[in-house]
Amino acid sequence: MFPLIKKTFIKHHTQLQLPEVRYAYGKTAGAIGIVTNLLLFAAKIAVGILSGSITVVADAINNLSDAGSSIITLLGFKISAKPADEEHPFGHARFEYVSGLIVAFIVVAIGLMLGKSSVEKIIAPTPLSFSAVTFLVLGAAILTKLFLALLYYDFGKAISSDALKASAADSRNDVIATCSVLVAGFIYYFSGLNLDGYMGVAVSLFILISGIKLVKETVDPLLGTPPSKDLVKEIKEKLLAYDGVLGIHDLMLHSYGATQIFASVHVEVDAEVDALISHDLVDNIEREVFAALNVHLSVHTDPVAANNPESDRLQAKVTQTLLALNPALSLHDFRMVQGNTHTNLLFDCVVPYDVTITKEDVLTALNAAFKEEETTYYFVFYFDRNYV
Repeated sequence: MFPLIKKTFIKHHTQLQLPEVRYAYGKTAGAIGIVTNLLLFAAKIAVGILSGSITVVADAINNLSDAGSSIITLLGFKISAKPADEEHPFGHARFEYVSGLIVAFIVVAIGLMLGKSSVEKIIAPTPLSFSAVTFLVLGAAILTKLFLALLYYDFGKAISSDALKASAADSRNDVIATCSVLVAGFIYYFSGLNLDGYMGVAVSLFILISGIKLVKETVDPLLGTPPSKDLVKEIKEKLLAYDGVLGIHDLMLHSYGATQIFASVHVEVDAEVDALISHDLVDNIEREVFAALNVHLSVHTDPVAANNPESDRLQAKVTQTLLALNPALSLHDFRMVQGNTHTNLLFDCVVPYDVTITKEDVLTALNAAFKEEETTYYFVFYFDRNYV
């Protein structure tokens, strides 16, 4: 069914890299969510008032808030699709994360309100009146919300949208909440045992935990998270496939939304090759990476000695020393500068975030490894991080 919805309402629905297609996905999901939740609110509020169940009424209000959440999601996608301007040169795509965060806060608020109402119901229980119509409406609501959760998840996965994934989680919570209402209704209908308030507390706790998790998931992209391993692998493989690229390092990716990714990388080239040829290579790389991956890439060239056996030997020895110190260490930008009395070995040492090591540790290990060398070596190095 979902492919049919995409084909019917979303023009060029397979071209997911286009901002207008992404907006169409969000608009379609938001519109379906608004209409569906308003219909559920009307049906549930009616049976909730008739049955006297606080949980059914709270469930109805939750659907009304979900309609509001869908409006926020819709506005989020609309603003995210706006082109870049002077005040926002990288575009507005990150606003989608903001709309997802708002939905997450709404989920937390609903959990708190339901918990308060449920505790009041436990303290002062009131008689309930469930009928076949009540059970029918609740059963239909469960199926409808399940459909909506799957729709949001399918659309959110297709366009990598945290906002739609948050809406999917919210709809899943509604399915669980309405199921608990249905169970409490059956228990009361057949045994007279009123568990309405207790079920409400249980559901509110689940919604609160889910809401707090959603807040974290939507805040993370705003703070900055590592890019996907698949994208990093794809970029590395593409760069290393070029003739003239000897190696790469310092790859950094900055996401300003799922369709706005900026990156920078250092590409190692043969120092003996004409600078104009290397510059032409870089131009081709930047242009072709954007065409293939929709990534705005800025390339910095690092000339290296490609045919120097002594430099290769020293680099290998420094690398082995670092690995013996800690297998997680690596290096790049290795250079050898020879002088009359000594030779400087310059490089960047890449230290993972979870490795605790000092420059003195590295220097001590290097001096010990090179003490038998006939030449005097000085080591000039900097600690670097791997941002991908």
